[in-house]
Amino acid sequence: MKKLTVLAMLLVAASAFAGERRPVALDFASDSQTVPVVANVTGVGGAAFISYLAIFNPTPSAYAVTASYYDATGTKRDAQINLAAGELKTFTNFLDAVFHVTGAGGAVTFTAPESAGGQHNNRFIINTEVRSGRYSTQIPVLEFAGSNTQSFAPGISVDANWRTNIGCFNQSALPNRIRANIFSSSGQAAGVSELNLPANGWGQTSVNAVVSNGYVQFVPAEDAVCYAVVVDNATNDGRLISSVEYRP
Repeated sequence: MKKLTVLAMLLVAASAFAGERRPVALDFASDSQTVPVVANVTGVGGAAFISYLAIFNPTPSAYAVTASYYDATGTKRDAQINLAAGELKTFTNFLDAVFHVTGAGGAVTFTAPESAGGQHNNRFIINTEVRSGRYSTQIPVLEFAGSNTQSFAPGISVDANWRTNIGCFNQSALPNRIRANIFSSSGQAAGVSELNLPANGWGQTSVNAVVSNGYVQFVPAEDAVCYAVVVDNATNDGRLISSVEYRP
């Protein structure tokens, strides 16, 4: 009886967990993946920021992956990446090579078709980073969509040595107003930034509040995934912080 009770509790918990949509960094192959930020743009001080991307097919079958690029206006562009069985393809400047886009950023989703019988066997692996000269910032690849729940990105700094950018990908088909509340390490309010994104749009802005080892609270009106990037002003070396959802 006790075993059955524990099993029932586990099943209920698993059901509740499955009902939530949360951005989680991938550590397994999947047939649907999202990269929340890609770039091919000149930044502060003339530094060029470009996205390197590697995509690998570990399966014994060939298939085509559809890459869908969403820009700041929410405009979608599709491209196909054909992968043979066991093939790895790499792109030093992904946006330029696949979509011929320069001077912009955005987000990209990757999907593979279902295999015979509606199975999800056409799984692939992506590794990507934003590079600036000899420095790079690893970008998490996400399996699940975000929600409109508040999320947090801890560990940001804005001062003479560091700058912080915040960005979001609106995964909703509606306009999305995302409030970014900036706090000090002790929880004191330090400022507010805001992103107003069109349907399926991507955007990034700088944090102007002076803060040392503080955090960002993202409050989206619709479904979104967000992040913060802390950049060394001297070297343009960046550190990306994925926001983590918290529902009280």
